[in-house]
Amino acid sequence: MPSPVAHILGGAAVYLIGQPRKQRSHLVLGATLLGSIVPDFDFLPGFLIDNPAAFHHGISHSLGFALLFGTAVFFLLRYFQRSDIRTRAAVMAAFAYGFHAVLDVVSVGEGAKAVPLLWPLSAREFGINLDLFGHFHHDGLADGIWSVVRRENLPALAREVVVMGIPVLLLQVWRMKRKKAVSSER
Repeated sequence: MPSPVAHILGGAAVYLIGQPRKQRSHLVLGATLLGSIVPDFDFLPGFLIDNPAAFHHGISHSLGFALLFGTAVFFLLRYFQRSDIRTRAAVMAAFAYGFHAVLDVVSVGEGAKAVPLLWPLSAREFGINLDLFGHFHHDGLADGIWSVVRRENLPALAREVVVMGIPVLLLQVWRMKRKKAVSSER
């Protein structure tokens, strides 16, 4: 299962692919990165019942919730931003949210729960392990963040940086070269 590092790098990739350079916005970037990690906030209700994984990979990991999240971003920003920025922030946040769910679908390892990707249209759970990411060791999250932040997880984290970070870096370099080429043509 990808860690928040892979999901944030996935959000960065969504932003770099979906945002024209001339229309860059810190607000759109923030909404996109938030959308890339919000699905994993489904751990929070589980803490109330002393089982952090109780709701993980539930309907919050679906394209339906991605649309709901994008809609929420749109309405939260309606009084604070121009309509073009508000719309871009909402669309990019929804795409990043959906990409989070897709990353989890292709990373369902042994013992992990699949994802109801097409909810509310279907409750069917999807999952396959493409072995893109390493296995993160944790102790049921009893020790909070320290259940995950540990030495045994460094190889998995390094793998995520390679699998997700290198494409993000290449996208950024490509965008910079493209900008330079456009600037020199003028």
